[in-house]
Amino acid sequence: MKAFTIILFIALLIAAPQPLHASIFQIKSIADIKAILFTRPDTGPQVVVEIVGADLNHRANRFFDRWSRPDVYTLIHHGSVDRQTQVEGNTDEPRFLFKTKMPFDKTMGLRFVVKEADVLKGDSVIGRAFIDKGRIKEMMESEESALLSLGENIGIVKIRVTKPPAELKHTGCFTLNPKVKKLDAL
Repeated sequence: MKAFTIILFIALLIAAPQPLHASIFQIKSIADIKAILFTRPDTGPQVVVEIVGADLNHRANRFFDRWSRPDVYTLIHHGSVDRQTQVEGNTDEPRFLFKTKMPFDKTMGLRFVVKEADVLKGDSVIGRAFIDKGRIKEMMESEESALLSLGENIGIVKIRVTKPPAELKHTGCFTLNPKVKKLDAL
């Protein structure tokens, strides 16, 4: 009887529509709810990374989309943390105006990967840029922007790395901003 039940379950999985397969895989991610509830936020040093935009050479990037310009987004990797900008469609000069706060690992650099979003063929890498740990510290102190090359004759990406403002630093879950007046005082 058990063998028959297992065979029937496998047959249902094979014959079932795609949403059933997806829901079975989501059950696995729900099992990780413990990790979501009990992991503490990073309280170490933090960095704010801002991606202003990119300027791509049209001649070098004309093969990504046959009849239009590429749909561009940027990935940021630092340590075990990844962030992604929004997709800017049909342009060689995307302006992301993207800013994110990330945990800062003093032993690692920042890696930027500019990609072309394509639903049919899959995403393709347009170019890559890297900032080492020393340059990150210099940029945090000077708060200047940097133009990073994505490769020879491919394009550039403009970024800014700064320290987080004092009011954005994490000091605890239930800490009130001292500038905010309590309701009773009003």
